[in-house]
Amino acid sequence: MADLPGRVLVVEDDDSVALVLADLLEEEGFEVKRAANGRAGLDLLKAFRPDLVLLDLMMPVLDGWGFRAQQRQLAPDLAQIPVLVLSGARDARTAAAALDAAGVLAKPFEVDALTAAVRRLLGG
Repeated sequence: MADLPGRVLVVEDDDSVALVLADLLEEEGFEVKRAANGRAGLDLLKAFRPDLVLLDLMMPVLDGWGFRAQQRQLAPDLAQIPVLVLSGARDARTAAAALDAAGVLAKPFEVDALTAAVRRLLGG
């Protein structure tokens, strides 16, 4: 059996969006875990150690900005995990740049654009 192409953490409060993202990525062979907010995302970041984080910006408990700020304070191997921002906000690109995200995808996203961005960021 071939190695999985990578591990992806989806931090998204909209359960239907998170489920679609996880299903799409799992179909592509990625190992995926989901978190419903930034606080749960940070816990999974430490336990799951993904290769990439798909991050929504507007979430309850801890939003994307808070997640990213706290991620940067972690050990270097966790702090440097790349983040792909997923957002429906008009200023998503500006926010992604401010967060030093590796990329941004506007919601609603195209399936092909999502998988291409994930593969590109994981060196595939």
